[in-house]
Amino acid sequence: MLLANTAVVRRLSPLLMLLATFITSFATSAAEVDQFSRPPELVLNDSSAVIAAEVQRRMNLAIKRANRPAPHLKPRKVQRVPKQSRCSVPRLYDSMAVYLARPIVGQIESYAESVADNDGYRIPLNRSIYRNFTWPQSPSLVLSERVAAVIRVGGEEVGTDKMGHFFTEGHTYFEMTKHLTLPVEEAILFGEWTESVYFGAQTTGVYSYADLVANFNGLRFWNRILALQPDPLLLSMTRPYVRCEDRQWVSEARFSWVEYVDSAWNESINCPVFRTLGLLEEVLTQAPLCTKDKLPQNRYGTLEGRLFNQAGLAVMPDYLQPEVLWLQREPESLSGQTFRRIKSLRERFERWRLEKELQLLESRRFEAKKNLNKDQS
Repeated sequence: MLLANTAVVRRLSPLLMLLATFITSFATSAAEVDQFSRPPELVLNDSSAVIAAEVQRRMNLAIKRANRPAPHLKPRKVQRVPKQSRCSVPRLYDSMAVYLARPIVGQIESYAESVADNDGYRIPLNRSIYRNFTWPQSPSLVLSERVAAVIRVGGEEVGTDKMGHFFTEGHTYFEMTKHLTLPVEEAILFGEWTESVYFGAQTTGVYSYADLVANFNGLRFWNRILALQPDPLLLSMTRPYVRCEDRQWVSEARFSWVEYVDSAWNESINCPVFRTLGLLEEVLTQAPLCTKDKLPQNRYGTLEGRLFNQAGLAVMPDYLQPEVLWLQREPESLSGQTFRRIKSLRERFERWRLEKELQLLESRRFEAKKNLNKDQS
């Protein structure tokens, strides 16, 4: 997953960000997952313990790194370091990010993909519900053909892409809220905007509510490292994963998925919406079943309206369009004229996509007709 630089995102105009979306989609290679095409007879082993052990291993390495003072380098001199650590909070968070929050594809996401080789399943793009998407409509998905694997974590089946959202985007949420000293709303809005633009709707055509649930629970994880603020879901203090003892960081509690993963991580339960009616219609030809009645009702309180899709498979509503979300995030910096320009640009971009798709389909029909004539002759 791509770790957004918060300061840069804030400074860039929304107009430039929207213009850059099509280009950056090739670099980000945002992944989607298909949990609708699951083989019905398949029984998955629980991978939660083995993946949690890898998370704990990396957390322990991060603690060791944090306890080694950052080197002070001077030109032409031997590297010197202070003799004693003082439990530096910034260095601890930085070390955790080094081991857990890698950009593009996170470390635990990659590890979960390897686990899925034996204890998961993959639906290739050409057999998935996205099989009829074209590159103008879904450039990063179609050109990369990157569909995440599915594993079982406890009692839930989740896409391996959610591990990247949990650690990397969760870390972004944590930084955006200045370690939860600012309202969670800022992070939620940012997550909705990224799904509306470069992690979802504009690059793959898919807006994933399950991604947002993983992001939010990742925020809870990063807060619990030192547990300096109340858990944003439980609204109470929790036991930290790490504490300071004799001027050194030490492990206090072991990581477990049980407090984070629930059915809202499953995309066939917390179902996605699609950028256009055409994309939705292509998906519906595969007759996917959205079992939204299995959502964990009352778990997320007032956030359910933002994190859950209670309507089922549908077209992405207007209030999730990039310009609308940007206006909510930066009301002072977005004039009415700029708002209208961004909306107009997005609509022109959508028309361009449609023109390119029609040209592509026409080219395919021409090639098919030519091949048929060749066979007949």
